[in-house]
Amino acid sequence: MCDYRIITTDRPVKDSGKAIIVSRETFNKLTSDIYLKVMASDDKEKLGLSKSYYYYILDSMKKLGLIEDNALAFKLIMPFVKGEKELKFDDGIIYLNGKQIISIDMSSSKYACPTCPVFAECVYGIKRIAMSMKIKTQSIDSEIEARNERLPSKLWYSLIRGIVAKVLPKLDSINVYY
Repeated sequence: MCDYRIITTDRPVKDSGKAIIVSRETFNKLTSDIYLKVMASDDKEKLGLSKSYYYYILDSMKKLGLIEDNALAFKLIMPFVKGEKELKFDDGIIYLNGKQIISIDMSSSKYACPTCPVFAECVYGIKRIAMSMKIKTQSIDSEIEARNERLPSKLWYSLIRGIVAKVLPKLDSINVYY
């Protein structure tokens, strides 16, 4: 099961290949409706948020390096969970594809493939990210079979693991503030 969203942003986008790895708790905030709306729009009146709340969220995104000079400054955001002695990548991603923010959280129980109302958009997201990241995925021929076999869910897990495999060798440093 998952929570899938695709949002078009009106913010400028910096051409950045930056991958940002955040804690699961931070990722949960970033995939909430309010945070995604602030990420996608620089018009606080349009969002209907108080000025202080809007700037609180915006400031937290700037501190994470997601927004620089009022522009989106990342390519992807991935969550991690802390173990006793290790960090593990968790199953989710926020991916910037041109002016589209594609968000998938595989630990959510919001949607299930057999009854998913955003099935076509979900398959589109898989294809867009896979093509952009040059990761091969299985094609979906029959929607009915794919729904019954939960194929999009399986493809997301595979795609996220492929992205981790591409990002991990390029990991150079992790800054920790205490």
